[in-house]
Amino acid sequence: MPAFIPITIHLNHRAMLISSIADAAKALKKPWPFMDKQSRLDAIRMVEECLAGHCSHQAAYAAFEAAASEQGLLERKPPSVGLKRLDGVAEDLM
Repeated sequence: MPAFIPITIHLNHRAMLISSIADAAKALKKPWPFMDKQSRLDAIRMVEECLAGHCSHQAAYAAFEAAASEQGLLERKPPSVGLKRLDGVAEDLM
């Protein structure tokens, strides 16, 4: 099992699968809609720190995911059948 749940982002009308810090670093080098947005700059810094061994992979990946989400690049998937069932059970318990 991979260390992260892979996410898909869309840059320049092309889908990119991000499943590692190396993938995130490659994606951050490409043109983003808002290049100077603070969340993107923070993600770049966190990924660089991670690659240097100064922060955790999870923190860097979370920073990347937050930046992509903020810029509307993150692909949203509908809830799975299992999640819908779990939601139904939770509603019954309330």
